[in-house]
Amino acid sequence: ATIVLEDLAQCDLLFLVGANPSSNHPRFMKTIVEMKRRGGHVIVINPLKELGLTRFKVPSDVRSMLWGSRIADTYIQPHIGGDIALFAGIARCLVENNGVDESYIRHYTSGWEDMLSQVMATEWKDIEDGSGVSRDRIAEVAATYMASTRTIFCWAMGITHHAHGVHNVRAIANLAMMRGMLGRPGR
Repeated sequence: ATIVLEDLAQCDLLFLVGANPSSNHPRFMKTIVEMKRRGGHVIVINPLKELGLTRFKVPSDVRSMLWGSRIADTYIQPHIGGDIALFAGIARCLVENNGVDESYIRHYTSGWEDMLSQVMATEWKDIEDGSGVSRDRIAEVAATYMASTRTIFCWAMGITHHAHGVHNVRAIANLAMMRGMLGRPGR
């Protein structure tokens, strides 16, 4: 991991990808609720609608136990196996809307040109068909990401435990690097 739990106290956007911490990690859910109370946003990417990621009752928080806490601000449900296409669409939106941290890319990454040409060569129709998510919805996610100054990406077995697991993680890492969201506090 490139973060510690305390980094969530500083981030303003959390991507939960292929994970359901509401079923097995209530301590993490409390941290997410605290992040949301101070104005943070959560984007969930999961083909399955997990009820605990829409609303959750944190056992150690009285307000949350009484009324429940809203978790996902945006819930994206790509096709199963459509993650790479979705991430390519978000990356393409970042490029098309000047949302790339060129200085970070230049100083801290390698292989940028190869990744950029691959993403830009992917047609929007292929991105939408492959992901099952509309271009408008992808643009909405990308705009939220571009508005963030400190983003954290969390993922679990829904990303890693299938044929394209390594490619999924690389695509997520590329999104983080495109905006300089690695190696800094709260990101």
